[in-house]
Amino acid sequence: MKFTIHRDPLLDGLQRALSVVEKKNTVQILGNILFVVGGNELSLSATDLEVGIRVTIPVKTHEPGKTTISAKQLHDIVKELPSRELVLTKKENNWIEILSGKSKFNIVSLAADEFPSLPVFEEKNYFDARVDTLGEMIDRTEFAVSVDATRYHLNGVFFEALDNNLMRMTATDGHRLSFVDSEVFLNSPELKRGIIIPRKGLAELRKLLSLGQSTVGLAFERGYIFVQLGQSYLFIRLIEGEYPDYKQVIPKVSDKTLVVPREELLSALRRVSLLANEKSRGVKLSINENALVITSSNPDVGDAREELDVKFSGELLEIGFNAKYLLDCLAISRSPEIKFSLKDKLSPGIMRGQDEAHHTYVIMPMRI
Repeated sequence: MKFTIHRDPLLDGLQRALSVVEKKNTVQILGNILFVVGGNELSLSATDLEVGIRVTIPVKTHEPGKTTISAKQLHDIVKELPSRELVLTKKENNWIEILSGKSKFNIVSLAADEFPSLPVFEEKNYFDARVDTLGEMIDRTEFAVSVDATRYHLNGVFFEALDNNLMRMTATDGHRLSFVDSEVFLNSPELKRGIIIPRKGLAELRKLLSLGQSTVGLAFERGYIFVQLGQSYLFIRLIEGEYPDYKQVIPKVSDKTLVVPREELLSALRRVSLLANEKSRGVKLSINENALVITSSNPDVGDAREELDVKFSGELLEIGFNAKYLLDCLAISRSPEIKFSLKDKLSPGIMRGQDEAHHTYVIMPMRI
């Protein structure tokens, strides 16, 4: 195996593959990237058995072949090389030689036969999805995915089909719930039941969507979702099992409505939360007809108070929330005003951007 490639596209491909590689792998081969060279193309493949990626890059092939190379080692070397062409050659005893100008490296590789077999991506039935819409759906749900390993079914987003070609993406960690409805597919697939896409796979999909294309291909097979974007392919093993009935926690009645400028609320919460209890991050919202007062108190540090002019319909209400949960939602909203629908201090609140009816955020209150 021998080929010539410019350092920059190689580094870009290595960075995308490296993010999939398991950082604390117990199987050495899973820390490697599979190199396959032939027909003036280099394909880089990496997997942790849950998520897998294949990136294809044009090269000048001198001798076709394949091998596996340590992902981190090669990435660290290529990153430090100057922006020029370099030559990779497979030597005897699986050594890899890297030449760049007057720089020369020799590193050990492992035989390609030891690398796990990956699916044939080209043979899938891909449905075109809008990149901007899918990216927005991920951004509005990913932050609410549970990180509690004991709640395995909540460690991903629930992706399901609704009526009128709409798709819904839902995430919850038990303290807040975020779901967004959008017409993402040009031609909708027949998803008879929803699927749970794990957090890591979702993060890799989001990175892929940033490559500048307008559409991305998604294919669905039992237990997997496959992604095609240009010369890059991704597979994600889905979380098995039933997603909880999240609709039960959405309040049926919320007779108090608060409308507040998003930027002002975001800034005020950031300041007040500086003196909130470090563990609970709790802040208290006191709402009357014309004003919203946000307070926090920590006996070891001090207290803080902010007052905002707001529009409010309903009786005086005091309610506590985790400031981080509020900030997470405000950070991904683009609406100039946020609408809160509230009932009482013990019932969940609903947050929506005034012009973002497709996204709903439900947040549980806390005692303060």
